[in-house]
Order: sequence, then C-alpha cells, then structure tokens
Amino acid sequence: MKKFFLFLLVATVGLFGCEEDEVSLANAAPESRGCGSTNALVGQSRELRVSGIYGISGTVTILSDCEIEFSNFFYNGAGPNVSIYGGNNGNFEAGLNLSQPINGRRFTGETFTVFLPEGTSLDNINSFSVWCFEFDIDFSSASFQ
Repeated sequence: MKKFFLFLLVATVGLFGCEEDEVSLANAAPESRGCGSTNALVGQSRELRVSGIYGISGTVTILSDCEIEFSNFFYNGAGPNVSIYGGNNGNFEAGLNLSQPINGRRFTGETFTVFLPEGTSLDNINSFSVWCFEFDIDFSSASFQ
C-alpha cells in the first residue's frame, strides 16, 4: 500500500511538474576529462535494475578510471528532479551528482557518458543510480562492488 501511495505521489508531481529551483542537485555535473585505465573495474558492465514505473533499463560500462557509459538506456522521463548519481557499494546517501538533470526527457535506447569528479575514483564511487533528488529515491541502479 505504501508503494502505491509513493507511486501516486511521484506520478502526480510528474504530471504537474516542479519548479527547477525547488530542489537543487548536490553538486554540478563533472566535466569531461582524460584519465587512465588502471582500475580493475575498467571494461566491466552491469545491467541497470529494471524499473517498470519509469521504464528504466540499460547497461552501465566502466570505460576508464573516470568515464562511465550508459548504453541502450531507456527512461520515460516522468520522475521529478532526476539525475545520474554515483555512490559507494550501493549506498547513495553520501553520493555525488554525475549528470545534468534528465527529468522530463524520454530516452529510447540512447548512449551517453558521465564522468567522476576530479579527485574521485572508482574505489569510492562504484555504484550508479538514476536518482530522484525530489524524494531521495533510487529509481534504478547498477553496482560494481
């Protein structure tokens, strides 16, 4: 019953939208940069946990020590204040924002890349989430722990 009410609340907010400045992202999205490929996770891929409500699916691949690719990515764009977020061992409470907001935009099998911030490594960011800042909820994630 709790999940139904949460769905109803999120669907309602998604229908009516929210002001961009109501909820802010924890930090700006990191910029593209060159980095090495020394971490053991480089080259590994994981499937995102499928989310029926938001139509989320796709593959997350570690391309280098700071570059993470989302491929064959699907998302219906209905969640409020959503971005790609990084955490450690599946814990996103003290994680980092890795992308510009993706709410309101439909993805249909697309590929894009996000970057870890300077000074951050795959040793402390090894899980990636389609994160809703409005409700502090992991819509879908993949972990390389």
